This record gives sequence, C-alpha cells and structure tokens, in this order.
Amino acid sequence: MSLHPTTFCGVAMTADTYDDDVALRAYVLQHFPHLMTPLERRVTEYSAPIVGDSDHPKILKLHEYLEERDGHVDDADVLTAFQDPHEDRVANAVDRVLETRRDDLIENRCSQCQRLVRTPVAKQCLWCGYDWH
Repeated sequence: MSLHPTTFCGVAMTADTYDDDVALRAYVLQHFPHLMTPLERRVTEYSAPIVGDSDHPKILKLHEYLEERDGHVDDADVLTAFQDPHEDRVANAVDRVLETRRDDLIENRCSQCQRLVRTPVAKQCLWCGYDWH
C-alpha cells in the first residue's frame, strides 16, 4: 500500500492513515449532496449565508439560482443554521444522510481491500492499486 499522501474527497490521508468513517463522511459530502435537504445543501456549500434580502446583486443572483435548483429555503432558517460552526453544519447534514438515506448511497468499494474508491463509478483503487477495468 502507498504511503504517499493523497487527497480523498477533500481529506488528506494515506493508505496507512485511511479511516473508513472519515472517508465515508467525505465521500457522502463530495458525491451525494443531492441526498441532503435544500437547507442542508445551502448551509454546507457556503461559508456565508446566501439570503434573498441581500443588497448585493451577485448574492441575489446566487440566491435566485439556489432557489431554482433546490426549492425555497426560508432566509430565517438559513440565518439560524449559520449560528452553528461550519463543521457542525456539515457533520449534522452528513449524519442525517447516513441515518435516513443510507440505502440511496453507492458505496463503491475495492473488492481487494474493501476501502472506498475515489468516486461512485471509479474502477481502480487509490489505496491498493487494484484495477477492475
């Protein structure tokens, strides 16, 4: 197994430091945001609240796009959620997806080492190098 550091779904780890729980949480966040609620998506994707009563034209345009993409999210709910640190908002959203939508996840795992591979459709293991193309 490789000792070279790599980034897996935004998290730095090596084959020796691989942690399945950390990898799964990063994998869900990276590849399954569509399983989150509109509010969860809004408060995990952005580090500042995107609300409709902004006076900045770019924020208003982004808000309009998000409302179209996800459906309506009440500004008060967004502002309330932003009272929690970003890490907590992300953890709560991922926890809910894992608890309530686990059957909708495609956990693409290597048949040799059983670790998650980089994407739901990848055919080569980042960790042990096994290739099933």
